[in-house]
Amino acid sequence: MAETLPPDLGSDQGSNIPAHEVVVCSVGREYYALPLESVAEIFKISEITPLPLAPSYLVGVINVHGNLASVLSLGRILGFKDTQDQEEGLLLILTPDLGGFGLHVDTTTGFTSYVTLEDVTREVTANEHSVEIIEGVFRDDGKLISLINPEKLRVWIDSEFTKGDD
Repeated sequence: MAETLPPDLGSDQGSNIPAHEVVVCSVGREYYALPLESVAEIFKISEITPLPLAPSYLVGVINVHGNLASVLSLGRILGFKDTQDQEEGLLLILTPDLGGFGLHVDTTTGFTSYVTLEDVTREVTANEHSVEIIEGVFRDDGKLISLINPEKLRVWIDSEFTKGDD
């Protein structure tokens, strides 16, 4: 069953600086966030159909409302060893303009907002290919949360999927 995303988390009422709403998720002991507007739905994982000879980060495909969606492991993209069975956890279904794929995470911890980011860029090396997907970090409830830039993630995935086409 899909989790309903809140229409508006609001912003800091005492400030003219707009807050940015995000969905916070975890992979292992690390926390990540995606802009709320980039996530269409959140699902508990159901049956994933594996794809033979697919890259390790491409877990398989899943049926989402009658359409096939690729399931990508955020942990594997970030270079982590699997923290749990790929049939467990949650899928963050990204919006169609970002590819509509499912991003497998261990858990979601909820929704929050931030006003400013600390300037940190994290370069991730996956499959002998480097990509900068972390926009910056912020703190919430004592947790350090890395903000993923979904457009940079989509560009990296597109480049990975078309590698063999050259």
